[in-house]
Amino acid sequence: MKKLLLFIVFCLSLISLYSQRRFDWKIKVDNELRDVIIVQPSHPAPPGGYPVVFMLHGTSGDGEKFYNISGWKELGEEENFITVFPSSLSWCFVEDGIEKHNTKWVNGDLLDKPCSGKPQNYIDDIHFLRQVAKLIQDSMSVNQKMIFASGFSNGSAMIHKLAMDAGDLFAAVAGCSGILMELDSTTPLNRIPTWSIVGSLDDRFLKPPYTELPFGGDSILSYLNVTINRMLVCQGLTPTYSKSETSITKTYLFNESQPGSTSKPYLFSLIKDMTHEYPNGLNYPISAAKIFWEFFKRSVATGTEEIGTIKDQINIYPNPSDGILNIKAANTKIERLDIYNSQGSKLLKVDQLKETYQMDLTQYPEGIYFIQVKTSYGNFTKKWIKTSH
Repeated sequence: MKKLLLFIVFCLSLISLYSQRRFDWKIKVDNELRDVIIVQPSHPAPPGGYPVVFMLHGTSGDGEKFYNISGWKELGEEENFITVFPSSLSWCFVEDGIEKHNTKWVNGDLLDKPCSGKPQNYIDDIHFLRQVAKLIQDSMSVNQKMIFASGFSNGSAMIHKLAMDAGDLFAAVAGCSGILMELDSTTPLNRIPTWSIVGSLDDRFLKPPYTELPFGGDSILSYLNVTINRMLVCQGLTPTYSKSETSITKTYLFNESQPGSTSKPYLFSLIKDMTHEYPNGLNYPISAAKIFWEFFKRSVATGTEEIGTIKDQINIYPNPSDGILNIKAANTKIERLDIYNSQGSKLLKVDQLKETYQMDLTQYPEGIYFIQVKTSYGNFTKKWIKTSH
């Protein structure tokens, strides 16, 4: 596969399940051997190709766990779409004051909980997921306008990061028990519809002296004001909402654009008496897979703006990194690149970049930087996190 630092080892096992086909792939990306499960439905691809849904596990989980419990593979057979269950790598992080080592996707949920000692060489999980999507598109008939992602907990934080940085690939995302982290917030190049759900008994969101999230009235909007407002700013939305509710759910739809902004809808749902879990219809009387799938289909059917294709994208990776930064443009020309620190001071300007360009920024201290790129398709700004060398 041209120009991809990607080595693929197909496992010899091809497992039959309910007439579906399960592929266990090991993929070497950025010198790390990664695991991913892909499930192809038994039916022929629909006109335009199969839709694709990625399911991202939470902390300590893996693809196999959510292949078994999420309900996505069964729905994929019923609705005729491909399901994808990748696994993250393991990292050291601090939880409840204790250093732990377990699986986590690399996003703000991991990066704001660093362990003591030597800094870790974090990889770019978005780059990994892009390579998985590319491999699936090269191997199967795929509808490139219907690629979606769902996630749980740390995996839900990851799908919010995808909404910020990979809206050119994913058409919509939806997650449970995880939010957009401050370190991941930015102005997306391509905004996409996003849905977050949280249970009223989810202990990850409780603040003393509360023992449950407030379900009465609309007080949850005040309780989670910082979290919700962060997402509204990134989506280009005002706080104006419409609400739908049942005896066990409250769903707020934010769909009013800020003046001069091209927005995409954001939905937030509070689920009564649900704990920190991904509901599958058995552990709670709601199936996240089913409600999210309907949301995904509506998002494509009601879209008013064409999502930029992958050929027009600018890739900046790894992110975070210790200073060696790769910038890749496909079928477009980068006219200029400017790098700013978090105080807004311009540190570097580069004119007329090649299609693939590598920068050595190890001389800059660790922190948050903003990379502004000018191309023939327009301008955009992306956040880059510099870690210790």
